[in-house]
Amino acid sequence: MGNTSAAGGYLIPAPSAPFGSLTFKQFLQTVFVGISGLPFNLVRPKWEINPAKQPDVTVNWLAIGLHVNKPDANAFLGVNSDGSNNTQRHEELEIDCSFYGPDADDVASLTRDGFQVPSNLEALRSVNMGFAGTNSALRVPDLVNERWVDRYEMTVVLRREIFRTYPLLTFLSANGTIHAELSGGEKSIPFASGG
Repeated sequence: MGNTSAAGGYLIPAPSAPFGSLTFKQFLQTVFVGISGLPFNLVRPKWEINPAKQPDVTVNWLAIGLHVNKPDANAFLGVNSDGSNNTQRHEELEIDCSFYGPDADDVASLTRDGFQVPSNLEALRSVNMGFAGTNSALRVPDLVNERWVDRYEMTVVLRREIFRTYPLLTFLSANGTIHAELSGGEKSIPFASGG
């Protein structure tokens, strides 16, 4: 449970839901479904705790997973009119893509080129994300049960902007008296500031 700076202790950001009811991984899956043209059940997250059975070697499918999350050096800190603080930073995300199936190379190319179409990037832009590039698709087939399963590996690089609001309270106004001890004695200075 979060607190404010008035209570002391660590602060956590206010809850936010930039992807609606979806998690970040689920949101990425919907983007890759749309751009690759593969059915939803054939665009799967990598490194699941309980992986589903792999589709047959005759089926084209894709596994995606966030491999690198590289933040910029320093977050920007701003103050809102209510005294709360916002942080803003940018991240570069490397999404590992493994394309399987008899047309794995074609699906990899289609996905790479699909990220070049501006209307395909609307979902990313709606959540302060953008496309940065891809690397070369590398053919790295797997030998499974004495059969070669075609696989292409490609990395898609995305960038996103992160906003977080922290309940850090500031003084909007104050009145009082400052008492100071100086070498010549004590001095009182009344003050009033702000609102």
